Formats: sequence, structure tokens, C-alpha cells
Amino acid sequence: MDYEWLFSFVVFAEHLNFTHAAKQLHISQPALHVQIKKLTEAVGRPLYRRNGKALVLTPEGKRLAAHGREVQERGRSVLEELRGQSSSGPVVLAAGQGAFLYLLGPAIRRFPKEAWPLRLLSMNTPQALEAVREAKAHLGVVVLEHPPSDLACTRLCSVGQMVVLPASHRLAKRRMLRPSDLAGERLVVAPEGSPHRTMLEHLLREHGLEPQVAVEATGWEPMLQFARYGIGLTVVNDFCPVPKGLLGIRLEGAPAAIYWLLHRPDFGHRGVEAMRKLVVETIPR
Repeated sequence: MDYEWLFSFVVFAEHLNFTHAAKQLHISQPALHVQIKKLTEAVGRPLYRRNGKALVLTPEGKRLAAHGREVQERGRSVLEELRGQSSSGPVVLAAGQGAFLYLLGPAIRRFPKEAWPLRLLSMNTPQALEAVREAKAHLGVVVLEHPPSDLACTRLCSVGQMVVLPASHRLAKRRMLRPSDLAGERLVVAPEGSPHRTMLEHLLREHGLEPQVAVEATGWEPMLQFARYGIGLTVVNDFCPVPKGLLGIRLEGAPAAIYWLLHRPDFGHRGVEAMRKLVVETIPR
């Protein structure tokens, strides 16, 4: 494989636009077309396709672009090592808002940012998975029932669900709540189609209840704030701090959210290994 073609394809994969990619590479568009055409012929499979007016990578194109990013990073790391330098490339961590707010703070604070720049990507689970698979992120912290087989995975913690309600509510004296206790209650919920909303709807319907949606909100903090305003009860991960004037009561029967740390095997970056160890060490099991 010609690495000039491969590295040009990596730039093209970032832009999915021949004009912009050629400009970044300081070559002509026809020259870039030729390089990618030759690379496609070498692979023997299409690397991109047209979707309406846009260009999108095929699965083979995504995999090849990820390989190209890894080759570039490993090459840089080897050169820095031979020169007696520390790895200077940024460490990229992708995770959801909840993980950044309530799980990853200690690791981020302790990470030696003077040695390696740290880049944080706030993404949902599918986006973080894609970023790690495509070598756009070194590490991903995601919620999954089962870890993917194509990535290295470390189970971090299991998080339960709690109902957050006013201290004056009729259910406030309970030590635990069942889904049936939420009958008739208006709820502050995550957007339709989100994993948490899907879990809650499935749980309630198993008990013959249809969710009574008061308002939709994206993220634990807005959900808790709406509950604080008295708009409705909410169900959130039990690592969330409960605002003053509200109570958090465990919801029986709700499936736990399992957090995993994911990375591509053999990343070969000391900064990535340092962050991986910090995440594992600082998150309570």
C-alpha cells in the first residue's frame, strides 16, 4: 500500500470533500482523485459513495481511514521516541455528559496535561463508539449492556436508577419505589429514542403503565432542574447529586447502567495508557 495515498485518504475522510481535502494537502483535485482511485484499486473495494449530494465513507473506507490515523500516530510516536522525546500528540477521550460530570472528573484533574494535551469529546454512546473505532478518539467511556468484541474493554462500574422527587411528595417517605408507584405521576424524561427514555418506557409498560410526560430534557442536570421547579418527578442515574429540597429514592427493577472503558488494541501512546489507568483507578467499582 502506498502510504502517500493512504494519508491523503485520511485527509479526504475528514472533509468528504475533494476541494477542501486537496487544499489542505496542497495538491490539485485531479491529483487527489488519482491517489484515491489508485488506493481504491489496491483495496479492491469502494471506499466512499455518493448519498444524494454528499459523499459518505463505506465500511471499508471507515476502516481504512482508521488504519491510516493509527499509522500516522504510531509513526509520530516512534520518531519522538528515537529522538528521546515524550509523545506530544493529544490524548482524546470521548464520553457522555453524565460520565464527564460525575465519573471522570478525578481522572481528568490528575492527568498530567503538561506532558500531553487532553482533548475531550462530549458524545453519546453510538458516537463515542464510532470515534474510537475510527481512531478519532483514543478512549471512550460508554454505557452498554455488553461490550463490543472488536475493542479492548474494561468494565468500570454499574449505576442504578433513582426517582427524584420533592421532599413533600406523597412518596417521599418510601425507602424504595416500584415502577407501579409512578402511576399517574407526570415525569421529566430524556428525549424520545434515547437509551434512558427507552429503558424507562419499557420498564413502566411492563407494569401496565404508560409514561405521563411532563417535559423532555437532554442531560441529567436539566432533568433535575425541571424536577426542582415542580414540573414532575424524574428518573436519573444514582450517581447524580440530588438538588436541595429534593430526595432520591432507588427505583426497584430498573436495569443498571454499565459503564465501560473502550480503546483500540495496541494504541502505543504513553499518554493514553496514563489516562486509561487513571480512569480505572479513580472510578469506584
